[in-house]
Amino acid sequence: MSLSEYAIMFVLVTIMGAGIPGPGDASLIAAGALAGEGKLNIWIVLATAGVAWMLGSVIGFAIGARGGRPLLDHPGRLEGRRRKLLAKGDRAFGRYTFVASATLPAFVSGIFHVRFWLFLLGALTAGIFWIGIYVGVSYFLGAEIAKLVGKIGTKALIGVIVLVVVGLLIRAGVSKWRGARQARLAG
Repeated sequence: MSLSEYAIMFVLVTIMGAGIPGPGDASLIAAGALAGEGKLNIWIVLATAGVAWMLGSVIGFAIGARGGRPLLDHPGRLEGRRRKLLAKGDRAFGRYTFVASATLPAFVSGIFHVRFWLFLLGALTAGIFWIGIYVGVSYFLGAEIAKLVGKIGTKALIGVIVLVVVGLLIRAGVSKWRGARQARLAG
């Protein structure tokens, strides 16, 4: 058990907490599996991940609050689309502030000026949920999942990737169809 594993996880989870895609999820899964094998302390993993998540969330919120709205609300290419997006976000955050701040990336809450205490509550809720899921499942099932993946191999991995891609294509097609339908109904 060295400090480097915790430090790497801290950095990656901070980035994830800010809403920037990266290997933060994988680091939580790895840390949970290592804790399950007794190589890391589960309580230190949970505490480190929780502090990193909240720090990243606050950083993401600050970035969104200071620079996000001006980045989207300016004249230029795609101005109409960006302003429609902002209007839609204003409506959603006006009605579902807590839910939106708990489910969307932290910088989005900053863009739409969610009250800070409410944002912190949403970030805390999301952090407890995601950290608990990733670390908890890998802590209890890490060795079994590693054995299963080793037995199933590359074919299963390719199958999962194909299923995800097909699902995303279907979702994009449905969204495009809904948009065209709404345009026909409106016009």
